[in-house]
This record gives sequence, C-alpha cells and structure tokens, in this order.
Amino acid sequence: MMLDLTIKELSRHRLRTILTILGVAIGIALVTGLSAFAEGIEGIINNEMSYLSGLITVSQEGSSWMSFQYSELDESIGEEISDLPGVERVAGIVFGSASGVGAIVGVNPTDVDMFGLDVEYKEGRAMEEDTDEVVLGSDYADETGYRTGDEIEIQGKKYEVVGVLKKTGTEEDGGVITSLKTAQDMLGKEDKVTVFVVKPVDVRNADELADEIESRFDDVQAGSDEDLRKRAENFVGQISVITFGMGSIAAIIAALGIMNVMFMSIRERRREIGTMKALGATTHQILVEIVVEAVALGIAGAVFGILFSYMAVSVVNGMLGEAGIATVTPVLIIKAFIFAIFLGVLGGVLPAREAASLQPAVVLRYE
Repeated sequence: MMLDLTIKELSRHRLRTILTILGVAIGIALVTGLSAFAEGIEGIINNEMSYLSGLITVSQEGSSWMSFQYSELDESIGEEISDLPGVERVAGIVFGSASGVGAIVGVNPTDVDMFGLDVEYKEGRAMEEDTDEVVLGSDYADETGYRTGDEIEIQGKKYEVVGVLKKTGTEEDGGVITSLKTAQDMLGKEDKVTVFVVKPVDVRNADELADEIESRFDDVQAGSDEDLRKRAENFVGQISVITFGMGSIAAIIAALGIMNVMFMSIRERRREIGTMKALGATTHQILVEIVVEAVALGIAGAVFGILFSYMAVSVVNGMLGEAGIATVTPVLIIKAFIFAIFLGVLGGVLPAREAASLQPAVVLRYE
C-alpha cells in the first residue's frame, strides 16, 4: 500500500522527480568514484610496500609517490652508497616512456627481485644485461602483435623481443622492460637512474642508514620502508579528506534538493493530507509516508549514481592504461546506498514534520 502510494506521488511530477534523482546521482557518483580511486591507490601502495620490507629507497629530493618517476639521480651515487658500512646491496632502476611504446622500465635482470617486479613469462625468457633485447608487457604485445623472436623499433633503433610477460595489472602491461644500460640509451638518460633500492646488512639499522645517505649526498632523499609507509598513509589520508569534503558538499546539495521537492509536494497535497488525517491517519503514518518518499528519491539516485561511477572509473582506468587501479567494490556500493538513505532521511524529516502538523479542519476549510 505504502509503496504504491509512494510511486504514485513521485510520478505526479516526473520531470521534477527525474531532476532530483539526477542531482542525488551526481553526488553519489562523485563520492563513489573518488572513493574507488582512493582504495585503488591504497591497494597499489600496500602491494608495493610489501616488496620493500627492510629496504631503503633513494630518490631525488622532493619526489613523491605521484612524481617519483620524474626523479633523476647520477648512477655514480649508487656506487658510493654501496661502499658505505652496513650496505649489503644496491640496485638501480630507470623509468621513462617513448612514443608508440608507453612505459619503459630498465633494470638489470639480477636486480629484478629487489624491486618486486612481477616477471612471470607468457612466452620467452628474460633479457640479458647490456644487450639490445626487450621483454614486452602483455597488453602491448596483444595490441601490436609482436611475439618472441620479432624485432621492434624504439626511438629509431631495433631491438629483439625475447619474451612476453603475463598480465600484471600495472603500467608495465602496456610497455617494455629491458636492462638498465639499454633503457638508459633508449631514453637518453646515460648514467642516470630514477631510484636506487638499498638493502642493509641489518634491517634494524635501516633508519640510521637512510639518515646517513641523506646527509652524505645533496638533493637526495632516502627512506626506509617505515618512512615510505608513513608518507603513503599521509597521501592516502589526504585523498580521504578530499573525498569526505566533496561528499559533504554533495550531501548538503542533494539533501536540499530532496527537501525542496518534498516541501513543494506537501504544499500541493495539503487537502489530501488533511483528508487522510480526517479519515484516521496518525501523525506517525504521515511522517513515515513523507520520509519514505524522500528515501525513495535517494535510493533511486544511488542506483544511477553507482552506474555513473562505474562508467567514470572505466573511462579513467582506460585513459591511465592501468587496468584495475580502481574498482567499485561491493563495500562501496553498500556505503553508497547507506549514504543515499541518509540523504533521504535528512531531506525528508522537516517536510514530514510540516505535513504531520497540518490540522484537518483548517486545511479542509481553506483548501
């Protein structure tokens, strides 16, 4: 009975109802989409951090999680770091990109384990050090049709494809991996690396060793896995604050929209509400009816908002070329519906109280 009445009332002014639902949907899509990317980034960071336990990362001063690929250090710094007391091993890696290729990663085959790179092969083998050999990412190989044994031209030079990686879900899927020296030549970054990873003899001394590296070299920042974890948590926290702020704005706007529609609906239905009370409807029943209508608007907005967020996440993921960086999870969907119900209640309470306070005798006399 109440469901039929709710559908009937919301269908009276379809355009007004559609516009209100659209307003709620945009707010829900904004919050859900941003939350999906925040969770995706947090997952990537946690995955990367799992490979850096006990290690020290050295990069150019001022670089962050979002800009580390622009870090550039002299390769000679790695040699000097390896001579420091308490250092067991140092490995360098270089990142870059080239027209028509995408991501280019340069790392010596013997150092791959230091960076936690997923190097399971769909076919072929690893490249050898200081050779014109490359390994292709899964997506790049599928898009171009290159396979093991083919030759590929990058920056005007030909390289032999010796392997194709299995899909990793990272940017390496759309690019190539080669040895450090080969990548430096390919990218025009001779004797340069993006970051160094340092393995201390005793992981308990990682923080002290990181401090010593920073004090010895200019324009260099070094952090243990714990330091990096704190920076990553701070970064994710900032995204969460932004999401919460935008969510709050969306909530206020959407709730005001619902409230405005419900006030208009009540003024148009004063005689009907008065008749219902005269026939025995209780104040509680009137309150519930109006709030249910407002919540229905919120839930309908949530349905479309989740669909919008799915589309937005898919588009942005495709533009970034990183499959799976963000996902609208079941938990986010549940939160979106809870948020929508909250908006409905928030926007429906005051109009419901006004409707419940109407006096049948007064309304029926003057309406």
